Order: sequence, then C-alpha cells, then structure tokens
Amino acid sequence: MRLTQLKKKSTKKNPLLKAQVDTKVSSVRKTTKKKNPRSLWVYMDYIRFFALFFVVTTLGILWMQNYPQQLYTAATEKLYNLGISLGFRVQEIVVQGRKNTHQKDLMDAIKIQRGDPIFMIDLQQTRFRLEKLEWVRQATVVRHLPDLIHIKIEERHPIAIWQHHNEFHLVDDDGTAILTRDYRHYGILPLIVGEGAPQKSRDILKILNEFPLVQKNLQALSRVRERRWNVYLLGGVVVKLSDRSLKPGLATLEKLLKEQRLSVNNILEVDLRTPERYFLRVTPETINTIKNNKKGRNA
Repeated sequence: MRLTQLKKKSTKKNPLLKAQVDTKVSSVRKTTKKKNPRSLWVYMDYIRFFALFFVVTTLGILWMQNYPQQLYTAATEKLYNLGISLGFRVQEIVVQGRKNTHQKDLMDAIKIQRGDPIFMIDLQQTRFRLEKLEWVRQATVVRHLPDLIHIKIEERHPIAIWQHHNEFHLVDDDGTAILTRDYRHYGILPLIVGEGAPQKSRDILKILNEFPLVQKNLQALSRVRERRWNVYLLGGVVVKLSDRSLKPGLATLEKLLKEQRLSVNNILEVDLRTPERYFLRVTPETINTIKNNKKGRNA
C-alpha cells in the first residue's frame, strides 16, 4: 500500500486577497456613509415645510387680529406727537388765487385745522379735493416746515353764459360748465344755448374776436343739432353758419354789417353755410315793395 501525504493548507494569508477584501469593506463603508446625508436632507425638507407653515400661520393670525395695523397706528401716533412737541404742527394756512370760490367750500375741501400735525397732511388728497370744486381748475398744496401750509389755486375764467333747461351756467375756455345763480355779476358775456354748446363755444368765440361789428350786434349763439351754429343779431336777424366755414362766414357777415346791407326791417335770415355765396330771407313787406317797384318800372 502506498501512502500519500496530505498537503496542509497554508495558513498564510494571501496579500492580494486581503487587499480585495479591504477594498470591498471600505467601499461598503463609503456607500453606507453616503446614504446617511440623503436621509437627513429628506428630514430637513419636512422641517423646513413645518417651519414655514408655522410662520405663515402665525402671521395670518396676527393679521386677522389687526395687530400690524395697530402697531403701525401706535408708532405713527407717537411720531406725530413727537413732531407736535417739536413744533411741527399747522399754525397758518395761506391760500393764493381765490376769487370766486366760496371760503366755506374751500375749507371743507381742505379739511385742515390749526394744530394738526403737519406731517399728517396728505398733500395729494387735499389737491384732489380742491380740484373737484366747480371754480378750481388746478390746485397746488405745499408744506413749509415747521408750521405753514401754502395753497395756490387757479380758478376757471368764464367766457360765456350757457342757458340750459331754464338754468344759467358759466362756461370757461375749456368747455366746463359752472352752475351759478348770480351770472350777471361776471360782466357782459355772450349767451349760448343748445346741447353741446359749451364744448364748442371756445372756437367760435375766439374767431369772433376778429370781427368787432359782429360782436357789437351779437345777441346770442345757438348750437344746432351739435353740428353747426345759428348767430342771433340784435333785432332778431338769424345767421346760419357751418363749423367747416366759421371764419369765412363771419367775415362775410362783418362785410354785410359794414356796408349796412343787413337791416332788421327787411331781413329775417342770412344763410352763410356756403362760403362762395349767401342767401337772404326777407320780410313779406320787403317782397311786396320789390314787386311794386317792378310794376312801376314796367308801367
């Protein structure tokens, strides 16, 4: 019998195998270390969400309880009181440019009392209220520290009187109507009637300044269907004008008046809507006179 000797396994560790094992262990450790921060970031998102929810809810509750407004009001009052103690309060109100605006209406629009904190005055709102008054075209409100409010107003300048539904309105040069009972107080102004007359009166009145005879004989201006004018002369003569030929028509009317070819005794109406020619409507008496003159000549 042949005996074979069994080889004992070497107990020495293979350095290559050990290196591979160490590499695997280190890689496992690295992967486990990388997973922990990811899970932590997931929890951080939840923490941020609940923190934001808490902040928003708290602010909403405070807002519903009017706490920010109360805090703002209290701080504002303290500042105003501090300003008053330092002398920053209204002691004088200077108004420049007032002529036709009633003082009571002006003070009601200003809403400023002596002793009010000067920084509390809302200059823009005060200006808006002033410009809502009928006579005020434009207003300026300035704060002069420590105790003066300066107000400058530009009033409307009436150029005509508008008769509308048995009421009389003053009309300024931009077509704004001002209701007034004492219209005779503002001097001799042209009388206009008809719908849309205030908005169009500025154009014809400006042209009328070039024709003194027409102005001297003018009784009233009537707006017809919001598209043309009728001029009423003293004595009742009616002159028809077109918006497209206002100046040529008034120039012809000025010439007729200068040559004394228009007489209230024989002319009823003059049509000047066509610049090239004009038409006259005479009285029945004038027609009879013309017929009798023709018969006499023929005889």
